[in-house]
Amino acid sequence: MSASVEIKNLSKFFAGRGALRDVSLTLAPGTTTTLVGPSGAGKTTLLRCLAGLVSQDAGEILFDGSAVGMLPAERRSVGFVFQSYALFPHMSVRDNLAFGLDVRRVARRQRDARIEELGASLALDGLLDRRPSEISGGERQRVALGRAIAHHPALLLLDEPLAALDPNLASSVREVLLSTIRREKTTVLWVTHDRADALRLGDRVVLMRDGGIEQVGLPSALYRAPQNPFVAAFFGSGTMWRLPVSRNGRGLEVETPLGRIAVAGNSPDTVSLWIRPEALRPAGSSEGTSVRVAEAYYEGDRYRLRVGYEGGETTLEWPPDLPVQAGASIRIRLEPSLVIVLPETSEKSAVR
Repeated sequence: MSASVEIKNLSKFFAGRGALRDVSLTLAPGTTTTLVGPSGAGKTTLLRCLAGLVSQDAGEILFDGSAVGMLPAERRSVGFVFQSYALFPHMSVRDNLAFGLDVRRVARRQRDARIEELGASLALDGLLDRRPSEISGGERQRVALGRAIAHHPALLLLDEPLAALDPNLASSVREVLLSTIRREKTTVLWVTHDRADALRLGDRVVLMRDGGIEQVGLPSALYRAPQNPFVAAFFGSGTMWRLPVSRNGRGLEVETPLGRIAVAGNSPDTVSLWIRPEALRPAGSSEGTSVRVAEAYYEGDRYRLRVGYEGGETTLEWPPDLPVQAGASIRIRLEPSLVIVLPETSEKSAVR
């Protein structure tokens, strides 16, 4: 049965350095939270503390309000799926799936029924008597998931489970993982290095850096309303403009290198604008700003362009049915609703 998980002011030090620094986070029952960040951010250390594989130096971990931070790993209701699978090579798929159930002394009939259920749901029912060396990487990862959820853990931890798979295989395994997680209704904390996966897989997203949390929220919030330049840049390329704000009869405006836009709220004297590629659109012959294409890359469903304007350059996406080459001049315009105004003070600004 899934649990609510509360992490309070968790800290962990290795050789005097803070791998985790005062981390606080709440996971609602039955939800999937994706955890992302650069290497060394503390993602795996956080998972290992939750699993009881390492002990925290400060703070609390609570499952459904009960402290578990001092319990050994075997007494926590946690399932853990590692990037490296960590299957027992001398055991069959069936025995790997049964391992956690045997440790908990589940009755044989109940154990066998659960293995058959997992075999069917994870498309492993024809592989139960094979060993890990006799099945594919994607099948091994499904076995690892089955073993982790066999005992219906309160919390499931996934540490980059798709990282070792090629893109096509990762896509099919991802769908199996998602459908299984939803069916089991497990509380999940999923570490991924793939930023697109972080946004599309999580009910909420957590971005970490240097052992701390930079921002937590809905995927759309981290992408569309980043709290600082690091969050903005982490989830995609873009161009930063720091520009003065002017007032006219209609309100507040900013004159950008690619056009004038209105800003809402109590904007400061200057604002930092983050311009993602999708915020720049093709413009008609009498609209927008003329720019010169420095580089053009055809990506099938789009062109990705690097263009120069007076005072700088930026990148944008261009429709695939409008062929363009380096050296060409094109006209583009800003889409105000997609321009991000980064917070400068406690009062957040937004593009209107």
